[in-house]
Amino acid sequence: MSPYRMKLARLVILGLASLAASFWVHIENLMKVAQRRHALKQAREHATSVGKPVLNYGCEVTDFGDVNVDIVEQPVSNFTLIEPSPIPMPFPSGAFGAVVCCHVIEHVPDPGALRAELERVADRVFMVTPSPIFLWTWLWPEHRWVFIRGRAYRLGRSASLI
Repeated sequence: MSPYRMKLARLVILGLASLAASFWVHIENLMKVAQRRHALKQAREHATSVGKPVLNYGCEVTDFGDVNVDIVEQPVSNFTLIEPSPIPMPFPSGAFGAVVCCHVIEHVPDPGALRAELERVADRVFMVTPSPIFLWTWLWPEHRWVFIRGRAYRLGRSASLI
């Protein structure tokens, strides 16, 4: 094979690999949105049935909760600034019908402590974690944990909570 054809073949392979990676990232984002919407729907239904509000834990810029909390000030309605886990939240026990925690627990030093605190303040906890089938779940620098079938597995590197 000529050097020109070898270079062309490499470029085609590189282009296809890049396209596949881009496609996979889009699938991952679509899955994240779908999981978040499903968790929110279930949380809202449960909270409405018991007549209590929904807590959006680790809200970032989403304001779908009746109360939205994060460790960094966010420009959303009904926002409360909280300390990073495992510090107890400033809410009484059972104050919420449901809590939605999307893509947070994989960042904390002790997921069990966070889960216990969420269960303290809400009747039901709805978690969304990155799927272990996606590469970024394993490679994201701030991820401390990967969850497979609800079980936490510690990643073998030191990650810092930002």
